[in-house]
Amino acid sequence: MTQQSSYVYDFKTFYDTSTIANSFDTKTLNYSVATMTIKDVTGGVEISMKQNSTLFPAKTTSGTLLDGLWLNGNWGTVAGGGVSGGATFLSLPTIFRDGGYLYNGSINFSGSGLIEGGSTTFTIKGTGVSAYNFAKSSNVPMIELSNVGGIYNTFFSGGKVSFVGSVTNVPEPGTYVLMGLGLVGVAVVSRRARRAV
Repeated sequence: MTQQSSYVYDFKTFYDTSTIANSFDTKTLNYSVATMTIKDVTGGVEISMKQNSTLFPAKTTSGTLLDGLWLNGNWGTVAGGGVSGGATFLSLPTIFRDGGYLYNGSINFSGSGLIEGGSTTFTIKGTGVSAYNFAKSSNVPMIELSNVGGIYNTFFSGGKVSFVGSVTNVPEPGTYVLMGLGLVGVAVVSRRARRAV
């Protein structure tokens, strides 16, 4: 993964709790149940989370709720956005999650979690905290949806399903500047060519 100052994640792939015999079985939706943007800010990173309105089955009319986020990276102090959490002891990867993933820190969202259509933004600040450090290819973020219904609400799942995130290809701001300059250059050359005719 190339080093950038910001990354955007979609959460579409989940561990299928309806197939109890295979705890590693996953399914991928054709839409994202949540998105996460992580970007560098002075002294650390800013993380924005949004729980999208989806057709994923819910247990009650409240809809599904995004109640947890697990990350690997250099952790610092978590602040803002009605969240709590942070690094494990000495940031050791001791949080065991679905699919055999290990994490060295987690975020809990206030109350029952983010409702569908809800969003929050918080920061993690400290030495060595960067978007790239959290987004390196070996660091796969995971979220948990609660109040899940239908075939995914089993005795073993407790109405919770975990989704893993994947990076979407979003150009850096500098890329947009270069593209703009290229278009201006093409327009200037085209205009000169018309005048020469």
